Amino acid sequence: MANLQALSAAFFVLLVPHACMAMAIHSSTLLQDKCELYGAGDRPSYDYCLRTLRADRASATDDERGLAAIAARIARATAVVTGAKIARLQGGETVPARRDGVAACAAEYAAAVRRLGRAARDPALGGVSEPREAQTLLAEVTGAPERCQVAFEAAGGQGSPLDAADRELDVVVGLASDILPTRPTASTTA
Repeated sequence: MANLQALSAAFFVLLVPHACMAMAIHSSTLLQDKCELYGAGDRPSYDYCLRTLRADRASATDDERGLAAIAARIARATAVVTGAKIARLQGGETVPARRDGVAACAAEYAAAVRRLGRAARDPALGGVSEPREAQTLLAEVTGAPERCQVAFEAAGGQGSPLDAADRELDVVVGLASDILPTRPTASTTA
């Protein structure tokens, strides 16, 4: 009996690390596969995808929805930083037409932050219940930089001082959209 217990304990000690490692390898492969699809043969896009998603340690073990949620959280953080920059611009803008452009951008980015927050939430916690809803929210955010640019141009013919930040938001939202599964997963159909 003691030998059977010792053998069971040894089997458990040997099996658990291998099972965990197999899960990590599978998830790492999923991350690489998703980034290969996102990059579509473009090495800088593939590298961007890996670098961006690996910034969150959970990417090593997450499924496709988890990876998309990571990208949505990163996009939200990008929108929050840009929103703070917009707030600083609002405080210093003296030309009424430009103030209107900055205000339009502030509203656009505030909506983006809310939508990205909803898109990134775990459905088990009351967030997005279907990938289609998350995809809709991400689509609503896409183009926010362009709408901000148009608001600045309408306000005085000058381009947006937020160009770099604007482009980053669209890129990371595109990453989240591309990674998000288009079919319901087992957790959403149950």
